[in-house]
Amino acid sequence: MMSTKLKICGITRMEDAVQLAELGVDFLGFNFYPESPRYISPAAARDLILAVRHRCQTVGILVRPTRKTVQEVLEKSGVTLLQIYEPIDFQDYSDIPVPVIDCARISDPAIIPDPRRGAAYLLLDRFHPRQMGGTGQAFDWQRLPDHLPRSRLILAGGIHPGNIRQALEQVAPAVIDVASGAEHSPGVKDISRVLQLLEALAHFNARQYRRMHSALPGNPSKAGNFPVAGKATQSKKSILKSGRNP
Repeated sequence: MMSTKLKICGITRMEDAVQLAELGVDFLGFNFYPESPRYISPAAARDLILAVRHRCQTVGILVRPTRKTVQEVLEKSGVTLLQIYEPIDFQDYSDIPVPVIDCARISDPAIIPDPRRGAAYLLLDRFHPRQMGGTGQAFDWQRLPDHLPRSRLILAGGIHPGNIRQALEQVAPAVIDVASGAEHSPGVKDISRVLQLLEALAHFNARQYRRMHSALPGNPSKAGNFPVAGKATQSKKSILKSGRNP
């Protein structure tokens, strides 16, 4: 069964990267777009990426990159995935040596473009004329077409602890992507909000597991005998129990 994972975008600080990886966040996003308020250079991100490389996936976010830019970013940063907006000279991503997240900024949720060939995921975000993500604005998830391949879908745009349950129930994507909904200010993450997001994911994934098993003949659901979201570490459990903000 596919469990929905969590991606936190706009990482700029070592302490945030390490804490989020320890808590079980699946993907950390590093914004290599200089106009972003969460910008970090590929070279500066490298130390953060090396510190978490055995705990989570790392994503480099690029806007209108050339092939040369892609190569340089991979060499300098060491990210394990790329997230690409509006590529300049790519018809497809088949020759990029890491998995690629193809991004669609949508005005009409009922009209979704096909991902470029070779893309591992399709990310959906609300269109904004001046910003490439991180706007804090959601779109109407209920209008998304039913045929979208959820196993390759990343949902972004205005998701926060107050609406993540609605996003999960209405879309059930492979990955929930959060930037402004998990921070104090651009690039400074709010660990208490991240914990709320992880808790919502844990409940949703557990409920999905129970639903699946209750529908199988000869496999009655057994309360307490199911996995929860991702890599729930001891540090996460202790923080949730105490209610403190690290």
